[in-house]
Amino acid sequence: MDCADITLLIGTNSSGKSTVIQGLLFVAQNMESVCGLNGGLLSLGSFEENRCIYADEKEIQVSVGDGERSLRLSLYPDAGVNMHLRMSTISSEKEWAALRTSLNYTTRGFQYLSCHRVGPQNVYRKNMTMQDIIDVDGEYAVAFLNTHRTDALEPALCKGNINYTLLGQVNWWLSYIADAEISTEEIRGADLVKAAYMMHDARQIRPTNIGSGISYMISLLIVCLSSPKGAVIALENPEIHLHPSAQAKLCEFFYFISTTGRQLFIETHSDHIFNGFRAGIASGEMEKDKIKIQFISLNEEHVSQTMEVQIGRMGRVENQTKDLFDQFDLDLNKMIGLRRKGNGVNPE
Repeated sequence: MDCADITLLIGTNSSGKSTVIQGLLFVAQNMESVCGLNGGLLSLGSFEENRCIYADEKEIQVSVGDGERSLRLSLYPDAGVNMHLRMSTISSEKEWAALRTSLNYTTRGFQYLSCHRVGPQNVYRKNMTMQDIIDVDGEYAVAFLNTHRTDALEPALCKGNINYTLLGQVNWWLSYIADAEISTEEIRGADLVKAAYMMHDARQIRPTNIGSGISYMISLLIVCLSSPKGAVIALENPEIHLHPSAQAKLCEFFYFISTTGRQLFIETHSDHIFNGFRAGIASGEMEKDKIKIQFISLNEEHVSQTMEVQIGRMGRVENQTKDLFDQFDLDLNKMIGLRRKGNGVNPE
């Protein structure tokens, strides 16, 4: 599968989108120490549970590369219940070191936020063991923001002309996307941090008293803006509880982040996220070559396959296929009294 600065993963349920993300997680969690399929980033069980049931492969292989350097991880079982991991690379020692850095979770070269990330809470816990790790569920994102709120960001990451700190830039985007701002405060002696929002003229709003989409989005902003240059960032369902207009603006944020030397993998079921990138390409605000949209589906043998979506003039999908965000058109046909017959559309 070809990737780009932004790789958007779309497709039906249980077609393989999460498998792509899991492949990245599998690589990342084996960069620091060998743990196979079961570690801090993902825990998937035994070899047999993960091998494609329609294949009889003796190994599970995951390969990543950028044309100049590559890495292959091969997982295979022994005669018992144990699994063994073999790692091979065609990179030089220097390139291998760089690859390990860019895909290493503990050094924040690889970042991941799951669809189960933390929503609105009255207080948020601090990470007392690895203070710079936000966690896959974004549990420590608010505490991370509180600790690093005055950190100066690199100029390429800064918008506006007022506050170039992490907190300042989080609030620039939060204001642009949702017309809100966040403040944080440590609760002394409790290893906890509380957050409050300002919206319009109202201040000190509890997270539980403001739209939940803002709390689900805040960890996305924090992770992306705090990630080191060269980082690979994987995000699941960024659209959770967000209004369509906010989703469209979030696409602008992701594209901005991708122009600063960070690579994003985004899994989504939202046609608003899909259309946000189409609109950016159509308007010329986003470079077409910087974005790959991969439609993942099951073939007749129930095996995952990918199709790169081709975006043409005025954002047109040049290779439209079944289940490629076609439900709006199907519903519209019903509403105006049209029904499909064979390959065409006939009036009722």
